[in-house]
Amino acid sequence: MELTVAEVAGQHARTERFVQQAVRCGGLPAQRPVGRLIVMDDLAVTAWARSLARGRRWTSEVREAALDLLTRSRTDRLSGSERSRLRSRLREMSAPALAHASGGLGGGWARYRVVDVPGLPRVGPSSVDQAELGIVPGAAWVTFVETEDLGRLEVEHDVILDADGNLGVLQRSHPDPRVARVLLDTYLLGDARLSAAAATELERRAHGL
Repeated sequence: MELTVAEVAGQHARTERFVQQAVRCGGLPAQRPVGRLIVMDDLAVTAWARSLARGRRWTSEVREAALDLLTRSRTDRLSGSERSRLRSRLREMSAPALAHASGGLGGGWARYRVVDVPGLPRVGPSSVDQAELGIVPGAAWVTFVETEDLGRLEVEHDVILDADGNLGVLQRSHPDPRVARVLLDTYLLGDARLSAAAATELERRAHGL
């Protein structure tokens, strides 16, 4: 579903200026311009809203170390004192704070109406093991995948930009199969039950460090 800046602001108790700034800085990906209006995909808006929290965003190095720790409880990145401080910080963080600090979806976003785009790695709700989160697996209308280049995908495949489409695509420089990244994407993009289950698991891992 397409939402305007005013609609996003009203739904999430924010000012239009706040939403416009989020679009300009890339935190809230715009779907496309319609005349003088900017419209956004409701899934991208939901992911943005779930990552709203106070505090600075991590640098890429700290983010990668945090994802390592949340995945396997160890990392070779950062110095010993920096790792210790990061562990202490993670033990206190909620899922929204983790999503905010790690940069939300962390890349470009588009949604398409399409029959099939083979070969793209699935992410988040489309790759998470729902049974391990205590959820009975169910069918989903939207499939989530990632690509290195949205522009090239649109040239090479028969896709139509559509905020009601069945394919959500994240643009990232390389696939990240780590459990923590999968859980973050699931928290940001999943339906209410999947998002809540992923948030619980993320917080369990963080607070157990």
